[in-house]
Order: sequence, then structure tokens, then C-alpha cells
Amino acid sequence: MSHTPVAAQSHPARSVPPVLPGALPVVGHALRLLNNPAKFLTLAPAHGPLSRLRLGPLTATLVSDPNLTRQVLLDDALFDKGGPLYDRIRDVMGNGLLSCPHTDHRPQRRLLQPAFHKDRLPAHLDLMAREITDGVARWQGRQVVDMAAQAQALTARAIVATLFDGTLDAATVETMVEDMGAITAGINTHALLPAAYTRLPLPAHRRYSRAQRHLRSTLGRIIAEHRSRTTDHGDFLTLLTQAGTERPALSDREISDQVITFFIAGMETTGNALAWAAHHLAQDAALQRQVHAEAAALPPGLLSHTSLPHLELTGHVVTESLRHYPPVWFLTRTVTRDTELGGHPLRRGDTVVISAHLVQHLPSAHPRPETFDPGRWTSPQTEQPVPGSFIPFGLGARKCIGDSLGVGELTLALAALTRRWHLEPASTAPVRFAKDIVIRPRNLHLRLRAHPGTPHTTPRPAD
Repeated sequence: MSHTPVAAQSHPARSVPPVLPGALPVVGHALRLLNNPAKFLTLAPAHGPLSRLRLGPLTATLVSDPNLTRQVLLDDALFDKGGPLYDRIRDVMGNGLLSCPHTDHRPQRRLLQPAFHKDRLPAHLDLMAREITDGVARWQGRQVVDMAAQAQALTARAIVATLFDGTLDAATVETMVEDMGAITAGINTHALLPAAYTRLPLPAHRRYSRAQRHLRSTLGRIIAEHRSRTTDHGDFLTLLTQAGTERPALSDREISDQVITFFIAGMETTGNALAWAAHHLAQDAALQRQVHAEAAALPPGLLSHTSLPHLELTGHVVTESLRHYPPVWFLTRTVTRDTELGGHPLRRGDTVVISAHLVQHLPSAHPRPETFDPGRWTSPQTEQPVPGSFIPFGLGARKCIGDSLGVGELTLALAALTRRWHLEPASTAPVRFAKDIVIRPRNLHLRLRAHPGTPHTTPRPAD
């Protein structure tokens, strides 16, 4: 794939970025960002590499340039995690790895790194593949499924098995998934709209608060059960609950923060990317046949980490899904000292907004950005993306600790799905984005048709 170089920008010294049009009294651009984030973010680059947007009383700087986005992500001490989005994320995740400030990040990463060591990944991937394959096998032919919900159910099973050694009963998993859905749906509203609105006793606000309390209560019970164990089962929660000479003892709250962080990240990122990939395969029969043929050529039986080298096209579909639909619409950062970005002044305490969706849809970085094209990642045509223009997992020291695990899981999940089922759109109604901080499909209903001669895999009994 060839790229048109991103033109170098010249900026007058000490100039101020323009304010984006369309701000409303009191709420600013918040409603536009809530109602149609894809359109709002896509239009922003026309106003320059940096612009200003208003979120209620707050004015933030929006970055629309890959190189400047990369600069923000790589200097996590200067551009620390903060701003209205992370204020709300911390309400949910506490001081976990994803949300903690720069000063806490290195110690936490060192603590958690053993769980993601390359030697552990094969076992994690094999466990995830087994859970997802079992889940897919329970579907019924000619069934119409809400693929967003089903994909999240599959990835929830997989992340639960990894986090909790597969010991949770199905009812507990289901309630945790429901709580997570209510929480992620509420983060966006609470981050963008004035605090006075989010304090109103509306049903959605009550669900948001109730889900947080209920999730913490559930995790408290699970953590107490794990603390009573004396053996290491290789799962994430055991790593956290069993302190040792190199593992400082953590409080229940600290453990809960990390578990929520990885449960949300593992379920949301992979579930939504899997659903979007399934959506595009259902729309493109030729591509779906190719992906199915790749999976069907694998030896019968369960998929495993050893299947990954044979799933090249499936991997390209996953990569393109992550480009087209990164995990979240935007992220916020807080400037920790007076500085400049792209020639524009920033003051200590200012908020900077970056968006993977924005930079991953720039025509200068990804030709025909609105076209879902796994071929753009096919060697030898593929060149390295413009730096800072492909960032579904971030960059630098704070790049997602589980990126390799997530991509491997997604590839195996898509292979498991397409090996068994042919996907067809069940409706002509357009698939839309959910009003959420995560980029989730809404109204994605697909009909399942079993492939002739599909190897039969008997699912394990449900818990």
C-alpha cells in the first residue's frame, strides 16, 4: 500500500488554534460529539492540525495530525492521563493500569507484566479459543443474532476464563457483562455534559451508579474467594491476590481496580472489533468465502495459538477492523507543565483530546479511509503506516499491555466463527453507532447458516 506523505505544517509562533464551528450555549460541542462522533471528528482536520472544542465550560485542544498525536502519546509525563474522560473512567476503574497517572504507571506495569509475558500467551490464547469455540458451537442454524451482544458474550467468556481461571458461574458472568454495559454507556455522557445534568435523577444515571456499586460488590466476593487459595492456577486474579517477595500485597480495592480495567478492556475492545469484522464479512460474500476457506483448511478440532501463522487473511481482517473501528472515539490528556504543541502554546492544566478514529481515517495516511479493505495490510504492498496514524492500542510506555493477546484472541475468534457459520445480513436497516464512548455497533442483526461439512465440535456443558 502506498501512502501520500502527511504534509508538514507551519504554524505562526504562539498562535491560538481555531474554535470548531457549531458550539451550543452551555454544552458547547458535547451534543455533536455525543450524537454523531464519526462526522464531528472527520470534519475537524479541515480546520487545521490543532483546533479547539468546548465541552460544557471546558475548552480543550483537539489534535488532528498523526505526528502531533504521536508526540502526545509518547510523552506521557508531559501529557498525562487526565481530563473529563479520565475523571469519569477513574470513577469506574479507580487507579488501575489504564487510568492511573504517570507517577503510578511504571510500578503497576512491572507488577502486571508477568501475566502478559510471552511464555504465558500461548496458554491464555488456547484457553480463550476454547471458550469462544464452545460459545459459537451453541448457536443454532438459521438463527438471527444480535452480533454485538453475541460477540461481547463470547469475549466475556474468554476474558473471564483468563482473569478468574474459568471458575465463575454463567449467571455471575452475565450480570457482570450487564453492569459493564451500563457503565460504559454512562461514561460518555458523564464526561461530556455538565455535572449538574449528570446529577439529575434520570433512569440512565441511576443505572450507571447502581451498576458501579453492584460490580464492586461482585468483585469483592470473588476476590475474597481467591485470597483463600494456596496454589497458582496461572490466572490473572491469582497473580494479584498472592503477594510474594516480588509481589507487593494489594488491597481489595487495588485488585478490584485492575480486574475492572482488564475486564472492560478485554471484553469491549475484542467484542466490538469482532462484531464489526463479522458485519463486513456479511456484507462481502467473496471476502467471507476466503476467510472461511483459510479457517476450514486448518486441522479439525479446537483452534490454538499454533493456528495463528496459518490465518494471515483473517489477521488482516482483524487489523482493518481495528483501523476502521478503534476501541474508543477519543481520549483526553492533561498538560503537566507549560509547553507548545505544533507551535501552539499550552498551559499547565490544559486538556488535550486525541482520537484514534480521527487519525486512522485521514486520507493522507490511509487512502480510501472509509473503505473496509483488509488488502491494505497485505504484504508486499503494505508499507508502514504514517507514524501516529494507526494507534488502536496507543503508543509508547502506555501502549496497551495486552495488545498481542487481544489481536491473537480476535484472530482465533473470527476463525472459529467463520469456520462454522456463514453470516448473512438479517435486515436492510442500516447498522449505526451506539451512543457510547466505545465504538459499538447498534442494530447489527445477522442470520447464521451452517457450512456444509463443518467439523462437529461438541460444546462443553454450560456452567
